[in-house]
Amino acid sequence: MLLITGANGFLGSAIVRQALQRGIAVRAMVRPGSSIDLLADFPSDHIVEADLEKPESLELATRGCTAVINCAGTTSEAAPDLELSRRTNVEGLRALLAACAKNGARRFIQMSSQSSLPTNASAYGKTKWEAEQVLRASAGIDWTILKPSIIYGPQLRGIFAKMVAHCDKLPVMPIIGSGNEEQRPVHVDDVAVAALDCLATPATIGGTYDLGGKDVLSFTDFVKAIIRARGRKTPCFHLPVPIALVIATVLSTFLKNPPLTPDNVRGIKLAPHVDNTAAERDFHYNPRTFEDGLQDLKK
Repeated sequence: MLLITGANGFLGSAIVRQALQRGIAVRAMVRPGSSIDLLADFPSDHIVEADLEKPESLELATRGCTAVINCAGTTSEAAPDLELSRRTNVEGLRALLAACAKNGARRFIQMSSQSSLPTNASAYGKTKWEAEQVLRASAGIDWTILKPSIIYGPQLRGIFAKMVAHCDKLPVMPIIGSGNEEQRPVHVDDVAVAALDCLATPATIGGTYDLGGKDVLSFTDFVKAIIRARGRKTPCFHLPVPIALVIATVLSTFLKNPPLTPDNVRGIKLAPHVDNTAAERDFHYNPRTFEDGLQDLKK
């Protein structure tokens, strides 16, 4: 039995769909009280409610499972909260690993992020990096870490959904900073396939893999491609980073789910180099082009 945590999220639900297509027995873990609209076609008796901050619930969720793909945790969508991010992304992972060890679920795929860097000042990036260190130090767990670039696709959720909404609604589209930062957007189904391919490939145990799309774009070209895919002709302008940070900070102070957070701004400007070479070598990773992937977004 494969446990997928955060199974009702954008990425988690895509992994559930791909796993079912492969005939894999799946248990979907969701946070108590959260929406399960993306799991509408999934058997309800295979959905389990559990909370990363409640270890006893994780013991029940992992019971009878041999492998876990962990997509749960705090993201960069909400206003930054380092304490909450650390409780869920770091201590929550620690509790999940303890439950796995107790119940014999040795194989573990951790969905991390390109924001996960020791130098990242954001709550999201900092705690995702700390979580990676917890996993690397764990005993008795056969782990693999996947670090996707910005994820896009149908059934829009997450940061990409915000960007599409801005492109759809704003009369002009702000591009933060120079817009020259390298982007390698990756389709959600390509990430889902990669997670399951890693699960089936013992050679990936102990490995950390970048997952980007096939194409490398500047941030400006990335945004303009989205605008074209949505059938719009929205003009763009460049917004200086300091001003963007001020705006994001104000929005995050007053809104629970702001359209832009300081972590979003930092993530755009961080733009680490994404290298698919190891993934291509070890589990034949072959993502689609951005143009092909954007067909899902055309109105």
